[in-house]
Amino acid sequence: MHPKVGIILVILMVTGMWGTTVQAIRPEDDQQAREMGRLTYERACVWCHGAEGKGDGPSGWFIGRYSTPRPRDFTRESYKFRSTPSGELPTDQDLFRTITQGIPGYMPSFHSLAESERWQVIAYVKSFNSAFKEEMSPPIPLPFPPHAPSDAAIENGRKLYQQFGCQVCHGGNGVGDGPESRAGHLRDAQNLLISATNLADRSALKNGAGPQDLYRSIMTGFDGTPMPSYGGQFAEREHEAWDLVWYLLSLSEKPRR
Repeated sequence: MHPKVGIILVILMVTGMWGTTVQAIRPEDDQQAREMGRLTYERACVWCHGAEGKGDGPSGWFIGRYSTPRPRDFTRESYKFRSTPSGELPTDQDLFRTITQGIPGYMPSFHSLAESERWQVIAYVKSFNSAFKEEMSPPIPLPFPPHAPSDAAIENGRKLYQQFGCQVCHGGNGVGDGPESRAGHLRDAQNLLISATNLADRSALKNGAGPQDLYRSIMTGFDGTPMPSYGGQFAEREHEAWDLVWYLLSLSEKPRR
């Protein structure tokens, strides 16, 4: 076993945390819940996401004017943080996880809100987009790792990293300095310049830094960005996706609890 990832595995086994999966029972989504959600939204969210959920709030406009990513436009699709296939809307649990955990470096955690308030905000946010009323696609399976990290698994993950061209954006050592990123060729769906994530810095992993978080990101991709879904490539060999996960975790200088 690779010593660096071995430490990570022990920590995860002791804490029981394979990722930032947040499961909670969703209450009834009705008019009262949406109205209560509106009050919380106007208190906690409107400053960035705007009164109509278009990501054009006062601070959101300023942030989006000079940098990227902009605050989420809830009236559009292309949600990045999902457990559903590429092109699909996130599940309620996905939205709850994002609100609860926050997005490192961009959106704070709203764990301080009561669980009922978070669900009410979700009910209100979904009212900005009628597509949420349609039948939703089920999330992809999110299994536990079928095997522990090992030198062989990490080496195979390194080969997959090269095979799929991850180094073109993220660089040979995963620090986000690939040729496409250095040349300024990476753009989001709004044609805003973005940078490749530094995979060696776990605090930069916006969708979570646990093994299941990385697996979810690999299999679903980040809609609206150059990061595609690799679910198709791993359709017949899902166990190898975990080799790539272990390799990505091995890039981190220090394991995080």
